[in-house]
This record gives sequence, C-alpha cells and structure tokens, in this order.
Amino acid sequence: MAEKSGTADETSPYSEAEKKRIMAALEEERKRAQTNIEAIKHYFSDKKIFLYKGKEYYKVKDYKNSFYIRASVIDSLNSTVQEIELERSGYTANRIQRGFIKWDPARNRVLISLSKVRIYYKPFDVVSA
Repeated sequence: MAEKSGTADETSPYSEAEKKRIMAALEEERKRAQTNIEAIKHYFSDKKIFLYKGKEYYKVKDYKNSFYIRASVIDSLNSTVQEIELERSGYTANRIQRGFIKWDPARNRVLISLSKVRIYYKPFDVVSA
C-alpha cells in the first residue's frame, strides 16, 4: 500500500491558480482599506477639535446647520456606513439627532445623512483649525 505524504496541497480543494487569485483579491482589498485610512487621517489632520460636554468633537457645517460629531466616530470611519449621533447646537436648545455617516474615497469628503428614514447623503465641511 502506498503511503501519503500528508501535505496540505494534496487535500486542498483549491488549485494554485485559485489560491493566487484569492490572495491577489485579499491584497487589493487590504491596499484599498489602507489607502482609505491614510486619506481620512490626512483629511482630518488640520481640522479643529472642539471640547463640548467634556468630550472631543469635530464640528461640521452646512449653510443652515452646525453639528458636532464625536472624534471617536471619526477614528473608526471608513467607506462603510455607520450610525451616529449628531449633537446639534442652536439658539433654542441643544438636540441630538441620529443619522448615518460614511467616507467617500472618490471625493475625499465626509458624507452625512441626517435622516434614518430617507437616506440621502450630503457632503459636509469640517471646520479647519
């Protein structure tokens, strides 16, 4: 009876070409994620951090509204969608509004949807230092 060498290549369901294709796809995804992280760090490197209610926030502005986004949310920001709480400051009272945020790698901008029901992303400007 012939002995088996017991190597993983003999029992692997993937061929060498499939393994190389999978590894190339994983490497491409890793590079894209790394590029997004570097772009986000570069974008927020010159932005002003506000202390608000004892926590660190970034202030985003629109032509009508200003919101504060917690800095810890920005640290975990990537091209996937995240649910956030936006602290709205105004003349009448401070309010918390829930929405969604994501990073747009094509425009290098922060996109925010102010509604959880009607999702419509809009680019916002973050206040520079």
